[in-house]
Amino acid sequence: MIARSLARSKDIALGGFYRRMAARRGGLVANIALARKLAALFWRVMVKGLHYVEQGLQQYEAKVLQTKQRSLRRLAHQLGQQLVPMSSPARTTDPSINNANS
Repeated sequence: MIARSLARSKDIALGGFYRRMAARRGGLVANIALARKLAALFWRVMVKGLHYVEQGLQQYEAKVLQTKQRSLRRLAHQLGQQLVPMSSPARTTDPSINNANS
C-alpha cells in the first residue's frame, strides 16, 4: 500500500522510479519492485542505523541520465564508434523551413 501511494508522488525519487519501471515492465512489476526497494531501504535504516534523506526527483532523473549516457558511451566503444555531442539546434519560427525538413 505504501508503494502505491509513493507511485502517485510528484516530487519524490521513489515515485520517479515507479513511473520508469511501470513504463518498461508494467504497473504490477513496478509495484513489486518499489515495495522491494522500500523493504531494503527500511531494513538498512533499522538494522544498520543508516540515515535516509530523500534527494528528490530532479536528482534521481539526473542520475538516470548519467547512467544512460555512460552505457551509450560503453556501447559506442564496443562497436568501435565515437560519440560526438550535438549542439542544440536553433529553433526556427518559419513554418516553411519545418515543412521542408519533414
